[in-house]
Amino acid sequence: MNDGTYLNLDGEFILSNATSGYWVALHSFDTLDDSKSGDYVGVWTNPASGYTYYDRSVWVADRDVAVTLGTNAGQLAIWDIANATEIWLNGWSE
Repeated sequence: MNDGTYLNLDGEFILSNATSGYWVALHSFDTLDDSKSGDYVGVWTNPASGYTYYDRSVWVADRDVAVTLGTNAGQLAIWDIANATEIWLNGWSE
């Protein structure tokens, strides 16, 4: 599965077509099988380490809210959809 955010519909993962806002991971999964139908699952490969993360994600319209949620959840980064890039948090960087 490629990097991106997918909606789990009964085990079928459908790529999100969001064009604005931010994806924020709130809870990580060990495997995709740990997600439930209706979950948005973010798949992200850290460019610095090459490690792939699977997370339950939420879409947030406001950057400040997204940064606060991500920071409070201890995330490395949030995803800026419009600019197709990470926004690094908590002192992390590439």
